[in-house]
Amino acid sequence: MEKTKIDLTAELEEIKRGQQQTLDFLKSHGHELDLGEWLSVRDYAKKYGVSIQVVVNWINRGIIPADCVEDLPMFNNIRMVRDKVYK
Repeated sequence: MEKTKIDLTAELEEIKRGQQQTLDFLKSHGHELDLGEWLSVRDYAKKYGVSIQVVVNWINRGIIPADCVEDLPMFNNIRMVRDKVYK
């Protein structure tokens, strides 16, 4: 079985573009949010090489503390996780 190479630089750039799009959207609607230390669950999973389900499980089990998780109801309840290693 051949392993696929992942271009981490490209993956991180994609995450940064997504963050910038979110910031631009927030600003255009009169909101300010510093996303420098926050990632969506999907982006966190990508950055740290785990599945989305693992991140959700960590949140549910308290491995990621509640003060490191933000739900944004104005954006279809997107869940943001503070960008740091938890496990």
